[in-house]
Amino acid sequence: MSFFDKLKSGVAEAGNKAKIAVEVNRLKMQNSSKQKEIEQEYQHIGKMVFDALERESMCSPEQLQPMVNRIVQLQDEIQLNLQQINAIADEKKCTCGHTVPVAARFCPECGHQFIEIEKQESDV
Repeated sequence: MSFFDKLKSGVAEAGNKAKIAVEVNRLKMQNSSKQKEIEQEYQHIGKMVFDALERESMCSPEQLQPMVNRIVQLQDEIQLNLQQINAIADEKKCTCGHTVPVAARFCPECGHQFIEIEKQESDV
């Protein structure tokens, strides 16, 4: 392989890594924004409960349910983004919560062994 082929290959690899980093950071920023929105919903629920208690009344579940539904939706979206981040970065989550390379057979944190699903090749 000539010098220029190696250089070209290195530049292409650096470009791919940069694209991955940009996409991962974009998803992380989305998650940060979603987490802030969750915190705002929590504060809104807390204020409604406080106001109700101050008036010596009760909050109805119907009043709180839209906010609870929004929090659950945002949490689901965050989980989807985390799965996308792991897929893009060729990583997977261990049961202990540690992130490991997708090719890892054991978790370096807890020692958990990952079950390998062997690909079966069919004769055509």
